[in-house]
Amino acid sequence: MLNFKVNEEKCIQCGKCVKDCPSQCISMEKGEFPTIINEDTCLRCQHCLAVCPTGAISIMGVNPDKSIDMKFEMPTAHSMETLIKGHRSTRNYSKKSVDTKTIRNLLEIASHAPTGGNSQSVHFTATMNDEVTDAFSKELFARVKNMLNESDPTTENPKIAYTRQAIKPYWENPADFMLRGAPHILIASAPKTAPEGKVDSVIALTNFELMAQSMGVGTVWNGFLTWALTDFFPDLAVQLGIPEDHEIGYCMCFGLPAVQYQRTVQRVPSKINLLESF
Repeated sequence: MLNFKVNEEKCIQCGKCVKDCPSQCISMEKGEFPTIINEDTCLRCQHCLAVCPTGAISIMGVNPDKSIDMKFEMPTAHSMETLIKGHRSTRNYSKKSVDTKTIRNLLEIASHAPTGGNSQSVHFTATMNDEVTDAFSKELFARVKNMLNESDPTTENPKIAYTRQAIKPYWENPADFMLRGAPHILIASAPKTAPEGKVDSVIALTNFELMAQSMGVGTVWNGFLTWALTDFFPDLAVQLGIPEDHEIGYCMCFGLPAVQYQRTVQRVPSKINLLESF
């Protein structure tokens, strides 16, 4: 049930909800209020609620009065530029865990990321304190050490070969290599049946990363951990509670940074293809 409702006292019959509906499942006859004509095609995107200038529309039981008014809350273009350009991958962390309320808030915000077909199917798995992360790290290192001992360097696959080479400087303190000393890990996954589950997961983590930076939380994308859970030890993913019918999009480490960067970097010009005709 969509539970589509129109507050007739607030509705000005502007028709914006009808025009902006991606699946064209809202109709409004002249002199009437908007109605749903086909629930089966509704994407549950809530565009109708978001576009209504008077907050007259409710869908799926959502109260428009509890939404954030974007008119007064949008960041400036300069602040967004600074956030994007100023982000650095954090590889030096405080040992203090991020508080639970902040983690839950970050994940809730990240869940608003766009998804293919509006599937909204991204699943987050996160460790909530450094004790859990440390226990996982020790198990992971034991497995990696055993894997490298049993693998033949002359015939091993490229990912194992890379791991062997990269872990050498960190052999005495492997957590710095595997999890960068972060107190938390975050894994984004999605059902294998989702239209673009792996891509959706990466987009959601990008939202998490940017929001985390704005709240003083550092992040780093972790390719090794992604390999470990997808290629090397998929049973570990199950132990972490990732559904078996999911595929992992990517993994990330996060926590309170032990360093503070003072300015943006300056990249070489991007490779851009601009078309003026076709």
